[in-house]
Amino acid sequence: MGDSPSAPSGSAQGEPSGRSWRGRSANDGLPSLRAAAARGLILAALILILRPQPLPLAIPQAFRTAQDKTAEQEYAVAAEALENAAARLPYDGYVAYRAGIAEISAQHFDAAIRHLLVSAAIEGWTPTKRIALGDAYLGRGERVVALAQWELARKDTPASRDDGLIVRLANNYEAIGRYPEAIAALAHLADLRPTDPLVHYRLALLTAATAPTDALARLTLVASLSTDLAPNTQALAQAIEAGRASGDEAYTFGRVGFAFVQLKEWGLAELALTRAVTLNTGYADAYAYLGLAQDMQGKDGLAAHEQAIALAPQSPLSQYLAGLHWRRAGNSEKALPYLKQAQALDPQNPAIVAEMGGAYASLNDLAQAELWFTEAVRLAPQSPQFWLLLARFYTDHEYNVAELGLPAARMAAGLNPSSALAADALGYALVLTGDLVNGEKALERALSLDPNLPSLYYHLGILYAVQGKITEAQAAFNHTLALDPQGPYGGLALKALAQIAP
Repeated sequence: MGDSPSAPSGSAQGEPSGRSWRGRSANDGLPSLRAAAARGLILAALILILRPQPLPLAIPQAFRTAQDKTAEQEYAVAAEALENAAARLPYDGYVAYRAGIAEISAQHFDAAIRHLLVSAAIEGWTPTKRIALGDAYLGRGERVVALAQWELARKDTPASRDDGLIVRLANNYEAIGRYPEAIAALAHLADLRPTDPLVHYRLALLTAATAPTDALARLTLVASLSTDLAPNTQALAQAIEAGRASGDEAYTFGRVGFAFVQLKEWGLAELALTRAVTLNTGYADAYAYLGLAQDMQGKDGLAAHEQAIALAPQSPLSQYLAGLHWRRAGNSEKALPYLKQAQALDPQNPAIVAEMGGAYASLNDLAQAELWFTEAVRLAPQSPQFWLLLARFYTDHEYNVAELGLPAARMAAGLNPSSALAADALGYALVLTGDLVNGEKALERALSLDPNLPSLYYHLGILYAVQGKITEAQAAFNHTLALDPQGPYGGLALKALAQIAP
């Protein structure tokens, strides 16, 4: 159900019926004289612009190369072969179409758009070309333009014949907030795929966000189709039932919104919570979670947080989420007053205390940060999450590592042996305290648990540098940069590379 462009194969996916690179058959219909004249002018213009190469045609070889390279997932090479074929036959719309398809796979979206438009100018539009053009526009980040192409394709395509088109429409209607159209598309898709739990699940979620009680039957269906999705559907169904029992529509939408927050369905949480505060403008908790949902989508939830605090200044939740808003914005100084107020209102909450530790650490007040991180593990001594935060505080700042950081890392790894982050923290603590052999073992274990962890490659780079393995260190730092180009570990890796450069 992803909404990114698929990688079409080099074979005949959606190719025009009965068409090959050799040209049209004698049975193709004759266009009107006016259309033929117009296309003749277009073709003449294209030939002048594209300047076909006066070389022997090697079109069959280009197609064979494209097919082989597509099978090997070397999409750029396949696209180049068909690009060359299209340059040699600028008057053949089918070759241009195939070049466009290959370029989508290679993520050469501008070139794909150009070739698909050329193909349409020569031979006219088909639903298949519209779908491909929409994929190319989506790849270029133009979702609305992509949707317009898919909508045109759907007008000429019986929905029962192309459920992939309906998937594109459903996913992207939802992405831009056109929820009624997304629901309609998903309902159609559910008819086409009656046993697909993911389709029914997505439809149940969207229905719950807009008409909660209507979603109950479909949530039950999803649970019967997939045991993996049953916990999510059960949590959402319980929220709807609790709201329905209260007889309060605003509360129902609020409970559904809270459930979506737990599921990290931020867009649907915003939708349900907006409905909740519209029905009840005094609903402080709904405003607080609405601000969180907006923040998590990269929007500005400050107005909702401020409204929550205005309605309930003694709510630790409102104060805490406002503090998180400023922490995400990179302003720990503004976050601290809210976090302090939240902690005063709820002093036994380790999450609030740990967030205060993070705020002080970002301000480089290490003594205060240590105090609050230590308080978090005192409040929750069996929580691997808070031990990990404490351990990473010590290792990230290379502060009191031997005395306190290494024991904290051992606790974190012991409480959660399947955590790559904990193994990484333990490995780096061992490296910093001079135990390179065991440090390397712990880092290798972290690598086996999560091979895409930026901090891990930075720590491996440090280990290799200490061991004198400069080539390996450079490779590890470069990998860190690739995984975290704008993040803190990417920045550290860049500095480390400069220091070990020959």
